Amino acid sequence: MIKKIKEKLAEKKREKHILRNAPSAYDEAVLSWIAPETIKHERGTVWKVIIGLLIIGTAIWGILNNAWTFSLVIVVFSVTYYLAHLEHPKHVEIKISNIGIKVGGRKYPYNRVRAFWLIYDPPYVRTLNIRVSGDIATDITIQLDRQNPSELREFLMDKIPEMEGQSEKLSDILLRLLKI
Repeated sequence: MIKKIKEKLAEKKREKHILRNAPSAYDEAVLSWIAPETIKHERGTVWKVIIGLLIIGTAIWGILNNAWTFSLVIVVFSVTYYLAHLEHPKHVEIKISNIGIKVGGRKYPYNRVRAFWLIYDPPYVRTLNIRVSGDIATDITIQLDRQNPSELREFLMDKIPEMEGQSEKLSDILLRLLKI
């Protein structure tokens, strides 16, 4: 009986995989490129030493102030962050079609995309940002890599409104400068 249940679950999983990856109108791309999901910052020895000392110092400070849970959280967070960032970011295919934007396996139809903006300041930042509505509004950042931003902007302006005057968020600037 357990074997039957496992077989049915595996079959359903295969069906979902086939349906999710079946060609659709999103695959009829007007523009497409492959880019990393996120930018991986190169960190030198000096950066690693400074961050290591900061983590150790913060943990010791927590212990000296009888905040051992704070120290534990700092150490666990640091180890988790390290383990999560061991792998290189995956490369995803981005397709801009007449009905929406496809990033890897995720599809964003234009009727859910409220606006877009480009942040283009090579070599630091090259992103397409879209604001998607749903249960809550979400901003999605898509790396442009070598994609021509003028061509992309021209095409998207016919489909969705552009949010002009947008710049990189302060949190993104800090994360980039601190190489986090």
